[in-house]
Amino acid sequence: MKPLQGKIAVVTGASRGAGRGIAFELGSAGATVYVTGRSVKGATTDNRPETIEKTADGVTSRGGKGIAIQCDHTSESDVKKLFEQIERKHGRIDILVNSVFGGSESSLPSGDGRRFWERPLEHWNAMMVAGPKAYLLTTRYAVPLMTKHRKGVIVNITFFIKDKISSNLYYDLAMNAINRMTLGMAKELKDYNVSAIAVCPGWMRTERVIDSGFGPEDGATETTAYVGRAIVALATDSTISKFSGQSIMVAELARKYGFTDVDGTQPLPFE
Repeated sequence: MKPLQGKIAVVTGASRGAGRGIAFELGSAGATVYVTGRSVKGATTDNRPETIEKTADGVTSRGGKGIAIQCDHTSESDVKKLFEQIERKHGRIDILVNSVFGGSESSLPSGDGRRFWERPLEHWNAMMVAGPKAYLLTTRYAVPLMTKHRKGVIVNITFFIKDKISSNLYYDLAMNAINRMTLGMAKELKDYNVSAIAVCPGWMRTERVIDSGFGPEDGATETTAYVGRAIVALATDSTISKFSGQSIMVAELARKYGFTDVDGTQPLPFE
């Protein structure tokens, strides 16, 4: 029997990137995975070819059950409708993975090389609204489906470099808001046996990164399966509460649990 057989998971922003890799690995572990995002067949974001339907098909082909639901996680009505549907069908959620992020869309004006006072304010909205706000909004509606059963795992995909600014000020603020939010969630959910953990991947070979010319031979990137395997390891750990509230690198979890990337290596943290 697969380790997550019978578990109900939600992965946001799963049409591509980290979300897709996570959904695939949860599917390989046997979970039923609700794959959410805005990109659907015939109407994708950023003119990309990837869709939530394709991700859901990939989950199913790997041994899980993929269910694609279009959802803009910055829209309360969309998020509410999503979790009402899951509650009617299953009555619970076991795993929530927040991985939606709007800060990398090509429709944004360029901010390359700009200092914070020169950077377009559209970057603030993209990173803080389609980031921490979307995470919080989604988790607010997911938590009641966990607390009533007194179990659940919330994973917030983020980035963390101690004592340094990550990329640029807006991005750094967004990621650290998620890290701090995770700590607060963990404190308030402790009595309900629900864990909240911030998981920090390295430099992933997402579709955009691959299209930019980076591949395995560059020696600095990891696949999106690596973070997916980290989340499977956490979700199958009966002592997961010991990590609740923490921000943890995928590379650190690989060492703790012994999993590898698809090529058998354990890539180091990206700094």
